Amino acid sequence: MHRTDAYKLTVSGLALLALTLFAYPVLRVGTALEIDYNEGWNAYQQIRAMAGASLYSADTPLFVNNYPPLSFYLVGLLGTLIGNMVLAGRLLSLLAVAVIALSAAMVARAAGARRIDAVLSGSAALGMLSGFAADYVGVNDPQLLAQGLLCAGFAIYVHRRGGAARLPLVALLFATGLLCKHNVLALPLVTTIHLIWRGSNRDRALYLGTGLALAALALAVIEAKFGAGFFKNLLASRQYDAARGVILSTEMLDLLQAPIAVVGLYFLLGRDGRIATKVGAYLGLSLALAMGFSGGAGVDTNIFFDAMIACAMGAGPAVAWLRARPGSGPKACAALALAVHAGLLFHMPIALGRFGVDMAGDLKEREALFLDDVAWLKTVPGPAICESLLLCLKAGKPMWIDAYGATQAITNGRVPPDTLTGMLARHEVAVVQMVSRRAHPADDAKGAQSMPPRFINFADDVFDELDRSYQLRHTGITGRFYLPK
Repeated sequence: MHRTDAYKLTVSGLALLALTLFAYPVLRVGTALEIDYNEGWNAYQQIRAMAGASLYSADTPLFVNNYPPLSFYLVGLLGTLIGNMVLAGRLLSLLAVAVIALSAAMVARAAGARRIDAVLSGSAALGMLSGFAADYVGVNDPQLLAQGLLCAGFAIYVHRRGGAARLPLVALLFATGLLCKHNVLALPLVTTIHLIWRGSNRDRALYLGTGLALAALALAVIEAKFGAGFFKNLLASRQYDAARGVILSTEMLDLLQAPIAVVGLYFLLGRDGRIATKVGAYLGLSLALAMGFSGGAGVDTNIFFDAMIACAMGAGPAVAWLRARPGSGPKACAALALAVHAGLLFHMPIALGRFGVDMAGDLKEREALFLDDVAWLKTVPGPAICESLLLCLKAGKPMWIDAYGATQAITNGRVPPDTLTGMLARHEVAVVQMVSRRAHPADDAKGAQSMPPRFINFADDVFDELDRSYQLRHTGITGRFYLPK
């Protein structure tokens, strides 16, 4: 009688789950609805890039760009070709996630894992990103674009095909990724440290020489095009809340505790190859950086993407190591594969439930309501403050104020403290759209402990002035709309 291999059956099921979760952002890619707050912000920057305007102009002190410039030109070029910046960013994000999954599989194969183990690594990357980060996958945001470029570079580096000649390409991919998003530091650091420590003189010269040349070229171009504004914006201070960092880290580690424990133990106990050592260092460094940065204002679950990817890269080699242990058969390998996916499996009802509800009609209904809000906003002439920046963009409102950026500029003393409240008091804003509530409601008991909000886009004094000078005139799916009294 033919016996089904428990491990192959398990990996097939997990791969099917990952593809199903990935299908959700693929199917919603064309929606007019704002999927994430950053989509409109990035679209404004992409439009400016294609218009030849500065991305770091002092003329927009309340719409601060603290991202590197390259993604705005890459997405902008594609957006110009297809006539839709948001769709272009979403398509590149989906492509980047596919590249990340393929890179994880390539790293597993380079570490000596079988093809089926590489499928496990690839599906783990695809499943964790699609399941835990559905608000980033297929979204107009440069985070995953940068991660995809870096993962491709790392996969080429560990495969060693092409010998030393591959190293300039690795450096180019790393540089391109860092010029799209600057918080993706773990893979370049691990690779650079390894090359300096273990590489030959020729390897060091090719990689470091290319990297330094690209860095010098990038800095020269940035200085010529943007001047000091780029560095001023990139290094602009922001609030740091340690309590918020603990909460975000706890939330993410709760989801990732199983893969971190399983793959982490393999890295500690296995020590069976140079690639496993590098991926283990990648996991450790990514966790340290994520927990350290998690208290920063504006930081979200994306800071833990490197940890997810490192766990996925290590999943296949971990199974290969277990298989080599005496007495470990397909069932033991299947159990390890399931353990790596434990967090995702427990989260699956939420992720698939959201997918099912949206595909059953909820997404189209919310899209129609979003377009209703766009139509209403178009009827109000004059400047607007929109917490939903894509709403303002679709309503034809010019780039003016980013609520998050303006609040950080005020809080950190870069603009006068009454900048926003003064505008409201003088009725310089024709309409205000917001979904946020006060960080500290007036009826909160003094000294009462409460969960700090994930994001603070408006300080409490803005709500005070809004109550004095404006009145609620419309409510919709994007929140509340206020007009001057």
